[in-house]
Amino acid sequence: MSSASFWGSRFPLYRALAILIVLLIGFGFALSAFQRDNELIFSLRGKDWQMVPAPSFDDPRPPESGWQSYNTKEIRAEQAYWLKIPLPAAKLDDPHLQIRNFSSMKVYDRGTVHYEYAQTAADKRTKNGFNWKFIPLSAPLSDEIYMLVQYSKHFPIDSRMELGNKADLLDAMFRYDIDNLVLGSLLLFCSLIGLGLYASQRDALYLYFSLLSFTGGFGALVCNHLFMVLWNSPIPGHFQDACMPIGAYAFIGALSHLYPDIYGRMLRFFRRLLLVYSALTIAGALFSFSAYVQAVVAFAPLFLVILLLAYWTMRTAYRAKQDVESVWILAGFLSLVTITGTHMYRVALHTFFPREVNALLRWMFELPVDLLFWGLFAFVVCLIRVIVQRYTAMNRQLTEFNRSLEQAVQMRTAQLRERKEQLELAHENLGASIRENAEALAEAMKLEERHRITGSIHHTVGQTLSATIVQLEAAKRLIERDRLLAEEKLESAQSLIRTGLEDIRRSVRILREDDSYYDLVGSIGALFRDAEQFRGCVVEYDPDSLPDALDTLQKRVVFQTLQQGIDLGVKMNRGRPCSFRLSVNTGAGWMNLRFVHLDASPPSAADLEFGLQTIAERAVRIGGSLTSEAAPLGFALKLTLPLVSHDSFDLHRLG
Repeated sequence: MSSASFWGSRFPLYRALAILIVLLIGFGFALSAFQRDNELIFSLRGKDWQMVPAPSFDDPRPPESGWQSYNTKEIRAEQAYWLKIPLPAAKLDDPHLQIRNFSSMKVYDRGTVHYEYAQTAADKRTKNGFNWKFIPLSAPLSDEIYMLVQYSKHFPIDSRMELGNKADLLDAMFRYDIDNLVLGSLLLFCSLIGLGLYASQRDALYLYFSLLSFTGGFGALVCNHLFMVLWNSPIPGHFQDACMPIGAYAFIGALSHLYPDIYGRMLRFFRRLLLVYSALTIAGALFSFSAYVQAVVAFAPLFLVILLLAYWTMRTAYRAKQDVESVWILAGFLSLVTITGTHMYRVALHTFFPREVNALLRWMFELPVDLLFWGLFAFVVCLIRVIVQRYTAMNRQLTEFNRSLEQAVQMRTAQLRERKEQLELAHENLGASIRENAEALAEAMKLEERHRITGSIHHTVGQTLSATIVQLEAAKRLIERDRLLAEEKLESAQSLIRTGLEDIRRSVRILREDDSYYDLVGSIGALFRDAEQFRGCVVEYDPDSLPDALDTLQKRVVFQTLQQGIDLGVKMNRGRPCSFRLSVNTGAGWMNLRFVHLDASPPSAADLEFGLQTIAERAVRIGGSLTSEAAPLGFALKLTLPLVSHDSFDLHRLG
């Protein structure tokens, strides 16, 4: 590989690292300028102190002799000591001592106790390094103060004291720790953003990001002196050490989600291991302080293994992909490791370096003290860049999907519009065809009706003329022998002619009726009155029982059935008076009509076929039926018709 291609392939990584380094150094020097020392605050160094062992913590006054230089190497835990601390000749209006890293203490100024604090077993979870105490002193300052102190075995012997006005001490704390408060707030805000993204997207990466940001934000907030001004409680600081395994779990979880195909089994194993370790650490913090301390100490070698695994995973991913995600994740990790190394150099490793190297690296001591949280923040920023990249890619995919979906919808809409036009055209054609069929059907039924009426007229004329001829022949033979009987025959012939003429008039009247309206009740009433007047027939019926929900064709079928029933009855009864009974029942959308010829036997098949076949076919055509059956009191015609109108295509208007 050539040098140009080597640097070109790694340019995105170097660019990301350069951006992070410039940002961190810029923020660091800006904070260093903001955190300049206050000249009105005096640090009381241990090299100027004197000490002497005390019999007990209840010793009432300091001894007169036996004093020696203060040396932490000679101090034993749980032993009481008297300390003599000289004070500078400073003019302070509100002098206060800020003391850290003592357990139990008594402060004497001018022979009186100004402050007293005895640490109990319940206070063993207090981190004295971040749990300071303000002790007021009398103004003007005395030359020295005395302290009776006792250290606990759980805390290092590294006491620190600063003297100044209370306002100046608070201002120094604000300048010294404001970066941690701001950084902790930013990380907690990122944690809330991650929770919101997880709630909407259900992606585990957002959950790991939220947990990692929370651990960093919590640690940055509680591990500073300014936090005690906001909340004077030792409990939050006690749980700060538990953030390390929890943050490592979130870190490995994010890697296993980002790179499931790279050392996936090992990453999942360490993720589960860290989850169990975090749970045990939290349990120790809650229930057993000694177990909690052991868990925190034992995490150091495990953390080194996790760093190696994480580095190797990200290096492999970068070499395989070299995409935006792998570049920024590796850059963030390298920044975190670099800042962690800087922090370790300033805290402990500088003692192992030669003076020349320390002189070159002196600028590191000008950076903010709590660099670890800035390293974590740099990694969180890189993780945010990865999340933004993924979110942008997903948004781009959704945009493309939305565009393709819109195109598909437009295409489908055009197809549906075309299909709708085709269906409308087909509907119009179908409507026209149905209308033509309806007109043809109505015309055919009209022709059938006229044919039936014509046949009825022909039958009536033929029957009437035949009967009249018979009566006239009889009268002709009897006119000379029996004049009265001959006149009776002539009157009978005259009556037959009148009846035939009335039947013909009725048939002609039906032909002339308006097809758009048919008065069924009136027509049936006229039919029954004519039958009673001219044929001597009696019909029992209830006019109100006839339904109104019938169209014109159905009404004609009802009327023709009753008309044919009367004609058939008169024919079967050979001209003698007949009795009929009409009953109509409606229900469930059907009309059932029974027309009974009382005291009559069933007619012959020829009579039924001649009179009823056409009407039965017409009833079937409109959804009904017409049958004949023997009744207990005689012979019956049974007509069944649906009550649903069959004028769907305006057949009653078409005729």
